[in-house]
Amino acid sequence: MTLAKLDAEKERLRAALWEAQQRWSDHVPSGPEYAETLERDLIERREKAAPWADGEFTKARTDLFLAALALHKALILNEAPTFRKNLSALMDLVAGKGTPRPEMTLALWQTFFLVVPVVSSTFASVGRLFAGCGRESIGWLLIDAAGQAPPQYAAGALWRSRRAVVVGDPLQLEPVVTLPWGGQQALLREFGVSEEWAPSRTSVQQVADRLAVHGTWLPSSTPGDSVWVGTPLRVHRRCDRPMFDVSNTIAYHGLMVFGTPGRDPFCDHDAWYDVGSGVAEGHWIPAEGEALRAVLTRLRWADVPASEIRVLSPFRKVAGKAAAIHRTIFREISEEDRRNWVGTVHTMQGKEADVVILVLGGDPRSPGSRRFAIQSANLLNVAVSRARRRLYVIGNRNTWGKERFFDVLAGQLPSETPPKPCRVLVAGVWLEAIVQRWERGNDDRWRGVVEYRDGTEIVIESRDQAELRASSAQRF
Repeated sequence: MTLAKLDAEKERLRAALWEAQQRWSDHVPSGPEYAETLERDLIERREKAAPWADGEFTKARTDLFLAALALHKALILNEAPTFRKNLSALMDLVAGKGTPRPEMTLALWQTFFLVVPVVSSTFASVGRLFAGCGRESIGWLLIDAAGQAPPQYAAGALWRSRRAVVVGDPLQLEPVVTLPWGGQQALLREFGVSEEWAPSRTSVQQVADRLAVHGTWLPSSTPGDSVWVGTPLRVHRRCDRPMFDVSNTIAYHGLMVFGTPGRDPFCDHDAWYDVGSGVAEGHWIPAEGEALRAVLTRLRWADVPASEIRVLSPFRKVAGKAAAIHRTIFREISEEDRRNWVGTVHTMQGKEADVVILVLGGDPRSPGSRRFAIQSANLLNVAVSRARRRLYVIGNRNTWGKERFFDVLAGQLPSETPPKPCRVLVAGVWLEAIVQRWERGNDDRWRGVVEYRDGTEIVIESRDQAELRASSAQRF
């Protein structure tokens, strides 16, 4: 090809690109943000873009999907007797009535998938649910929360599938394995397998990432080491700041892009309530419980529903005590809901709410009790990223705030004196109140700045110490 022909071809392509840009604007991936760059603005522009997903294309894709549904509906309605028989036979199969031939089992599931395209199951149930379905009999396997599952859990589902999409985060909570580490080591030695394949040392996500061509390296919890993350989805759209900033710093080496949309203002502000009490019942510190009671009370006064509040702790005992306090503030909710909304950090993986209250606890006589929470960023990353709008931390800032990862949290949250529950006398009636802080008046007497709810109105006023009563009806 001559130089003139090459120039003509280049001009033709340039004209086609210009025409595409006029028609589809920013949806054409042609700007400097699509080149290798370290400029933060360009990176954010690229990660938030949706190449080729312009309105015209999106509408066409939606129309095609709806047309496919209409075609399926027409087939089902016109072959209703056949579908009814096959679906009835499948229900018998799932109920354990009979063992049809593999080809019949596959036909029954194909009928069901034509009516209901997606079936949700745990790994533990796949073997029973799809018994009789052979290798690559399922079209697509979508694995969610893959960072929490040991690799062997997915073996049966992967074997039955032609293609798999594995989605997870290796920097959130690791798999929970009931087999003690000593037992895992014994099996590794018996079969000559490296420790990296131990169930508690890796996950479905990490194994899938090993095969990913595109990805990035992130710092590991082991100093000097790193972890390969395949095809990272970098835009975070759940949390407000500072929750985003904490997670981005401690777990993702600043690679995440803030994409949370603008929202209406939310009540109060993020804070670390510094409880320095040395009085403890194991990992439970009663003074932290008082602060939790006050925070929950204020949230109730602000009309934040219980369903949008999560109370977390690294320790089971603290979570149990927190649930008892939660029960006194939100008496109307069911115990099942309370178990879903108050618990350890591990039980809250995959959940989210507008407000998260992290009660740290930890026996002050046993500093080593905090060690498991600071071995990696995973636990704190999960706790912080559950909160969409507001984060409260209750605990000893002097001890926890110096620990690895928690020092970043302390740097992002203002330290405040914990609020204290009390009661005030209003028009002859004792009302529940909260002491926000203490002030010394001109008469050298201590006065509490108290907050209480009188009907629908939130009142904040200064009260003499002698006017306040504790919730136990005793004087301060």
